[in-house]
Amino acid sequence: MVPSKQNRKKENMDQKEIKDIPSSEESKEFEDELDTDELDDFLVSKWNKTKTSTRNTWREFVDDIKHPKKALLELIKNKQFIINVLAIIVGIIGALAAWGFDWLSVGADYVFMGQIFGLMNSNFNGWKFLAIILTPIIASLLTAPIIWNYSPESKGSGIPQVMESIAFNDGAMRRRTPFIKMITSAISSGAGLSVGREGPITQIGAGLSASVARFVGLHGRNMRIIVIAGLSAGISATFNSPIGGALFGIEILLVSLVADEIVPIIIASLTASTLSSLIDILKLSPNSSGMPEPSFNVEALKSLDWTSYIYDLHWFILFGVIAGIVGVLYTKFFHFTSAIFKRLPIRGVFLPVLGALLTGLVALGSPKDANGIPLIFGAGYATITNILSNSSDLSTQNPFNSVLLFLFVLLLLKIIITSFSVGSGNPGGIFAPALFIGACTGSLFANGINSAFGTNVNVSVFALAGLAAVFAGATRAPLTMIFMGSEMTGNIMMVIPLMLTCSVSYLICRGLLKESIYTQALVDKGLKITLGGNVTILSTTTVKDIMTTDVITIGEKTTMREVCELVESDGPFGYPVINEKKKLIGIISLSDIRRAKMKDELEKLAQDFSSRNVIALYQDQTVDEAINILNRKGIKRAPVLDSLENGILVGILSKTDILRSFEREKFKQIKKED
Repeated sequence: MVPSKQNRKKENMDQKEIKDIPSSEESKEFEDELDTDELDDFLVSKWNKTKTSTRNTWREFVDDIKHPKKALLELIKNKQFIINVLAIIVGIIGALAAWGFDWLSVGADYVFMGQIFGLMNSNFNGWKFLAIILTPIIASLLTAPIIWNYSPESKGSGIPQVMESIAFNDGAMRRRTPFIKMITSAISSGAGLSVGREGPITQIGAGLSASVARFVGLHGRNMRIIVIAGLSAGISATFNSPIGGALFGIEILLVSLVADEIVPIIIASLTASTLSSLIDILKLSPNSSGMPEPSFNVEALKSLDWTSYIYDLHWFILFGVIAGIVGVLYTKFFHFTSAIFKRLPIRGVFLPVLGALLTGLVALGSPKDANGIPLIFGAGYATITNILSNSSDLSTQNPFNSVLLFLFVLLLLKIIITSFSVGSGNPGGIFAPALFIGACTGSLFANGINSAFGTNVNVSVFALAGLAAVFAGATRAPLTMIFMGSEMTGNIMMVIPLMLTCSVSYLICRGLLKESIYTQALVDKGLKITLGGNVTILSTTTVKDIMTTDVITIGEKTTMREVCELVESDGPFGYPVINEKKKLIGIISLSDIRRAKMKDELEKLAQDFSSRNVIALYQDQTVDEAINILNRKGIKRAPVLDSLENGILVGILSKTDILRSFEREKFKQIKKED
């Protein structure tokens, strides 16, 4: 008689309990038979599930073919599909913005350096130094009033402003910001102020993509993704670096590493880089050769392979330490200078002009090119290219007998002049200056050890490693610079020395600095922003999950006398004022009620006394975003709206609600542990 499956399982368990008695051949065969039966059942069940899933998928596919309109509507309703389509759109916009910014920068350089500087330099005779001082001042006089009166967020680098916008406002910006930033930054760069293109193109791309996101009704997490995708597209197109551009948004600005958030950024970066390459092929870019080229087209680096540096890896580790120290000095001096400018008893609009004056004075001591223009003026891409190629042009521009002294002077003056230019509030980025400083550091190190130890290390490779490592340490973005450094020179074989130097530089800066060069600017304003990190309940719970929905509201036509009666009976709280469509129009507080009583205006309507400048939350925001807003504004509770577009009141969130949600979550965790 064949035992039942239940009896066989029981016998098998009994046999496993008797560990010291060896099983007989019969029992072993019985166990094998049991295992085979269970495996057969499992495989049959798995196969049935696979057949069912395949059948359902095929039916859905056939149904989509029979009803294409229905399938298209379902696809359009899919949020992830919409975000990916928008990623392509903002990628195109980012490439066009980078192209337009490039043209504006070239035009500004022609006007200021080619015409104004050249005219003053040729007519001042013995006073030629005035051209160096006056040119940046003229630019600052043009840009400072525009920025301070119409777009204060456009001053400086722009990336801290973007980070603040993403953390507190889902990336939303005023529509005028990207256009003002584009024009003023082009003027600053063209006139010799030590600024780069990375900060401006980041803010430009973020601002334009934020407008696109708002136009289609996005908010919250989805809007942040599109904003970061747009700024990554701008970086990708500007530096012809699709991988580096995507990593810039992911590493510096993205909240988490979730595939749904990463893929749109990659799509936008790829789209922008492809369109930018097409623009180069069509010779639509200024100085385009008709072929897509890396940012630094250096033949000395293109032809190198791993044999050019494989025996010098120990030197790269040591150099990573030095690059990290330079990154720390750059960050410290930049923010020290910025703090001094903020404390000066000078009206804000004049601070950039003062910075421009100091920029010109520092530039007087700089080595100059054949046209008398200081090498530390502007972004300095031509000088960076000469340093990377170890060009003979450097020797003609070197006023000293020592190349080491020449590089050290350029490095030191560039740190000082950048701090004066950007730290005072002139629009422009700190990326290109950091590349300049890093290239000088790498070339100085390589030439130094060649002279001191009789080695023959490749100066160009160390200059490239320095170019990437100083910025990687200062911004806490090693991955971005590892790949961007390779892309900007067109040689992926350079990735090994970049990995070594960027990683070591990052560790040094991480150990010596609490904040990066970007986040320190926010800390100076009293803001502590962490855009990355572990996912907690704060970042996974939305406001609508914990808000109070039972809200006592006041109609806009309610009299203040009725409001007084309501407050006396229900407690001393502020009350939202809404219209007939339940849209929030203001808040009535205790001070408003006292004012109405003192003026004996209790018959007036609540809408006349309500405060219109209301700090509101949105139901799709996460709890950590809500906490940041409440703390920043110094309030204990805020009304919750359904969306930015509708403005319909759906609840109120207080710090008590947040604490209560923590208590519930803690209780759940304790229950799970029990």
